[in-house]
Amino acid sequence: MKSVIGGRVMGAALLALAAAVIGGGVSLASVLLTQRSAERGWAREHERIERHREEDRIREWDSRLLEERRAAYTRLNATARAARDALAGCMHDLRRSGSFDEARRAELEERWSAYVVQHAESHMIVSDAVLPVVGAANGSLRKIYGLVQRLDSGQSDREEELQELSRRVDDLWDRLTALRDEMRRDLGITGPVEALSR
Repeated sequence: MKSVIGGRVMGAALLALAAAVIGGGVSLASVLLTQRSAERGWAREHERIERHREEDRIREWDSRLLEERRAAYTRLNATARAARDALAGCMHDLRRSGSFDEARRAELEERWSAYVVQHAESHMIVSDAVLPVVGAANGSLRKIYGLVQRLDSGQSDREEELQELSRRVDDLWDRLTALRDEMRRDLGITGPVEALSR
């Protein structure tokens, strides 16, 4: 009987030991799984935070680029119009009196220089969609400027050149309107505007 009781006690002890080992193993596994789950959760959270930081950096860059582009477009539009106005003033003086004075010359050179600088700077910021329209407007302005310079120096057939100048100044409205409309579209402000106020 003692051996049966001893066997039962031994069996119970072994069973208790096995249960303790299994319980310890389960506890250890649970701790390891919890730790791994927490590490994966931390890694996902870290990735999410980094992704949001990168998205914020991209949004900030895009916003800054848009503001710089808006400012460049505004300056380009203003200097192109000022150059156009100075060239048109020269054309009117040439029609009326055949020449223009030093004050007009100084105004033209000041406005032309400001336009040339702004045109060069704009090439660094304008979008690919706007670049061809900038080139077309610049080509028109440069041809008009060349005509005015030739007429001022007396190196041309005055009547024919004046007619050409008048035609080119009229055509310039369309070029500058197209430029303004394309810049506004690029900024997401609007579609084309029907008429340019003169």
